[in-house]
Amino acid sequence: MIIFDTLDELESYQGAVPSISTVIGIMDRSLPYEQGPGLYDTPEKSDVRYIVDENLSSDKGFEAEHHIGKMVMEIVLEGDEIISVSGSVFRMETGRFLIYSGDETVKRGLCYTLPQHFKAVRFIF
Repeated sequence: MIIFDTLDELESYQGAVPSISTVIGIMDRSLPYEQGPGLYDTPEKSDVRYIVDENLSSDKGFEAEHHIGKMVMEIVLEGDEIISVSGSVFRMETGRFLIYSGDETVKRGLCYTLPQHFKAVRFIF
């Protein structure tokens, strides 16, 4: 399952992906925007964890780590990047999100023009 949509539509996916309610709570408090790179547990101690990272996009990108048996939701907080999930390509801009299986082969940090700095959060649930 791959979901690619805007943050304005995030609430509409709560029935299909119940962990989204925790993600909404974290994003409403702007925690990933304020935090530096690293792995974080949610304040609610739920099964949702998240990784904040900052990178420079490139023409080669980099392989994302696998999260076997989990779902991953990526939100770009600053800048933009291209993400390839098992051959499907998504242009991640501020205000968009992507949910995919942690079992997928994912290449992150690809650029479509010049390399640029981006900050993203990946929720794992």
